[in-house]
Amino acid sequence: MEYQAVHERFLELEAELDLFSRRIDGVPFWERVRFEVHKTVVRETTAFGQAHADVGLQHGRLRKLSGLVRNLFVRNPYLSPQREIAVLGHGRRKQREDGQWWDLYTDPILEALELDSVSLEKPHQHTHRKPAKTESLRYLDLVKYGGDLRRKVAAPTVLTDGDERFLEDVADAFEAELGVDLDLAERVRNELVTRRCRRPLYRRLFERIDPDLVLVVVSYVRETAIEVCKELSIPVAELQHGVISPYHAGYAFPGERPKTTFPDYVLTFGEFWGRTVEFPIPEERCYPVGYPYLEAQATEYDERTEDQLLFVSQGTIGAELSRFAVELEALVDDDVVYKLHPGEYDRWREDYPWLVDSDVDVVADADLYELFARSRAQVGVYSTAIYEGLYFGLETYLLDCAGVSQLWPLVEEGAATVVDSPSELADRLAVDASSPTVDVERFFEPNAIDNVASALERIRRETR
Repeated sequence: MEYQAVHERFLELEAELDLFSRRIDGVPFWERVRFEVHKTVVRETTAFGQAHADVGLQHGRLRKLSGLVRNLFVRNPYLSPQREIAVLGHGRRKQREDGQWWDLYTDPILEALELDSVSLEKPHQHTHRKPAKTESLRYLDLVKYGGDLRRKVAAPTVLTDGDERFLEDVADAFEAELGVDLDLAERVRNELVTRRCRRPLYRRLFERIDPDLVLVVVSYVRETAIEVCKELSIPVAELQHGVISPYHAGYAFPGERPKTTFPDYVLTFGEFWGRTVEFPIPEERCYPVGYPYLEAQATEYDERTEDQLLFVSQGTIGAELSRFAVELEALVDDDVVYKLHPGEYDRWREDYPWLVDSDVDVVADADLYELFARSRAQVGVYSTAIYEGLYFGLETYLLDCAGVSQLWPLVEEGAATVVDSPSELADRLAVDASSPTVDVERFFEPNAIDNVASALERIRRETR
């Protein structure tokens, strides 16, 4: 099925079944499982592939245990002093030229503004990158894995007969309409017991730190932490980290769809993002501030070449996109560079064997912005990086495959062109074309650091 059709039917089903108004064990369960259910539905009904590589089960268990014990003595969050701001950053870091591992979304802000803050980091694939750029850093292994440990001894979540029947009816409706087999009752049980086990750990943590504000990245995997913040009357503001679109189930809540554990404020890259999606908060709480890391990095590159085509990959569409790149390379004189997503680094040779012996230049842990600066055009599907490429003035082409609907607003802006085949793209590239005329400031507000500082001060004034 087409991605857009699946998404629209998903919205219709959740409205018809009145899922947002139903509570189980006093909890609005649907808002907590919605993102993962939507991801499952899309993966099983469209051409989406695997997003990221997985850590082996046994290996993961050993890492969990060692992380739990180590966190008692190393960067223990419960030994943190009180801070004005607590930051729930992104677990996936990037190593830069200085040898340090950066949280690209929070570290530029923390470094520039010198906030009285502490950063709280979840393990990414059961590990933490070192040395980290973040100075005041605590790990959340005790919360994450401690909660998992509590689950093993906690009483299981028991659903009432009525709740069981209701969830079975919902699962049957999704199967009948979309052909997806969802064990929804098991998902809900797991989510509720996880919440029950981690909630007191988060509460103790935030009571200890006693922040005036919590900054969060990727709010749709932080519901329990946000719930505790709301209970303690601590305002929560989210920093945008990726594409926000009407098709993103973590952010788009059109109509009367509420989310009780949504941040109180959203700080977007630019005005464009808040205009294209309906957040479950008032419009005036959406502040376009810019993207500090992109803005700082873009100033370092002023050399451009005109003979490189850059493909920006993602695990979900990598198979189709990489085949397209191989076929295009045979049709053009330009160098074709295929930039892997971090989740593809360890598996691309097995998943995309046609790339191995091709003339396509496959790059992994390269500087994406340097690649932008050395390219004349970019090709992708729905990655955030496509928007970043616009910042460098690249011709932009989108492969017409699953997920491209997420970037339709970009097409409507006239900043990108959808292509169906390598031959079509080769023909377009053969025509002399100047860089697209794009109002970049709509996507990325300038003077990002100053804007973030003003937004944080405004939020703190409003919530005192």
